[in-house]
Amino acid sequence: MIEHPFYHAKLMLTEEIPLYVFLVKGTDYSVWIDSGIAPMLDDLIATMDKADVAPTDLRFILNTHSHHDHIGCNASIKEKTGCFIAAPEYYVHWHSDFEAHYNEFARPFPDLFPDKPELRSEALDPLDAEHKVDIYIDEGSTFDLGGGVKLTAYSFPGHMKAELGWFEDSTKTLILADAITGLDWGLIHGHQTVKGYRSTLEKLARLLDELDIQNVFMAHYDPMTPNQLRDLIQKAHSYINGIERTVIQVVAEHDTVSLETIWREFLQRHDKLTEFRSLSTIDAHVQDLIERGIFEETETHTYRLI
Repeated sequence: MIEHPFYHAKLMLTEEIPLYVFLVKGTDYSVWIDSGIAPMLDDLIATMDKADVAPTDLRFILNTHSHHDHIGCNASIKEKTGCFIAAPEYYVHWHSDFEAHYNEFARPFPDLFPDKPELRSEALDPLDAEHKVDIYIDEGSTFDLGGGVKLTAYSFPGHMKAELGWFEDSTKTLILADAITGLDWGLIHGHQTVKGYRSTLEKLARLLDELDIQNVFMAHYDPMTPNQLRDLIQKAHSYINGIERTVIQVVAEHDTVSLETIWREFLQRHDKLTEFRSLSTIDAHVQDLIERGIFEETETHTYRLI
C-alpha cells in the first residue's frame, strides 16, 4: 500500500484566493485531479518529477468540473504525457469550444456584460488550447490506481450544475474542487443552482460520517480536518440563506424589479465586486424563489413578490 499518494501544485490567483491542484499516485498509474490554469504547467510538471511520476505513468486528468481554472492545462498535459481527459458530460463543449465557454460562463446576460477585451482575457487566458474529452464520468465512477489507492466519484452540484469530488479509500481522503465556494471573497464565487448547492452541503455532512473521512483537500481552501469541513458546511448554509434574504428584501421593496436592479442592489449592500459570477448567482436565487412560489416573473427578467 502507498502511504503517501498525494502531491499538489499551488498558485495564488489573488492575495486571498489559492488554487490547489492534486496529483494522486498509485503503483499502476497516477492521475491529476483537474489541471489548474495554463501558467501552472511548469509547476505541474515539477510536481510530477517530485512524485517520481514519469509522463507514461500519468493515465488520466480527472476534471471535477469545466471552469477555466480547473481545465487550463488539459491540452498541454495530454500532449506531454498521452493521458486521457475525463470530465462530467454536461459541460464537455466548454473544453472543445472556448467561444461557447466564454459566452456561457462570462456572458449569460450579454446586455449586462458586453464582449470586451478585458472580459475575454479574464475568461480565456487561463486556458491553454481547445481539446476533446475522452471519457465521461459521473457519480460512482471508480479508478483503481494500484497499491490500494482507489478513487470514487461523488456528485456535488451547486457551483455548477455538474461537479464531482473524489474519495480515496485507503487514506479516507475527500478531494473537492468548488463544492463549497469561496464564502468571504471580495467577489461572489458563484453557484448555478441553489437547490443543488443545499443538497451538496447536506450530502457532504452525511458523507463525513458514512465514509469516515479523515482528510479534506479543496481547490480554493487550505487542507482541513473533518471538523473544519463541518464548520465550513454550516457557514455555507448561512451564506446561501443570507443571499436569499437580501434578494427577497430587494424584491419586496419594489412593485416589480429587474434582475439587473436586484443584482446591483445586492452588490451594494454586501460590498461585493461587480462581475459576471455574481449576476449568475443572483439569477440562480431568483429562479429558485420562482420555483418555490415566492416570486413570479411579470415580464422578461422582471419580477415581483407573490
